[in-house]
Amino acid sequence: MNRKTMIGIAAGAVALAGVAAYFAKRRNDRKNFEANAAQAKDHFKGKLNELQRKAGKELKNAAAETKEAVNSAKERANDWVNNAAQA
Repeated sequence: MNRKTMIGIAAGAVALAGVAAYFAKRRNDRKNFEANAAQAKDHFKGKLNELQRKAGKELKNAAAETKEAVNSAKERANDWVNNAAQA
C-alpha cells in the first residue's frame, strides 16, 4: 500500500470513530432525557396526589365549618325570636 492510501484509510477510520461517538452521545442524551422525563412525571403525579388529598381535607373541613356556622345562626335567630316574643 502506498502512503496516500494508508492516510486515507486512517482518516476514514478517524471520521467513522467520530461519527460513532456522536451517535453514541446522542443515544445517551436521549436515554438521559427519557429518564429525567419519567422522573419528573412520577414527581408530578406524587404532588398531584398530595394536592388532591389536601383539597379533600379542606373540603371536609369547610363543610363542617359551614354546618357549624348555619347551626349557630339558627340558634341566634331562635334566640332573637324568643326574645322578641317575650318583649
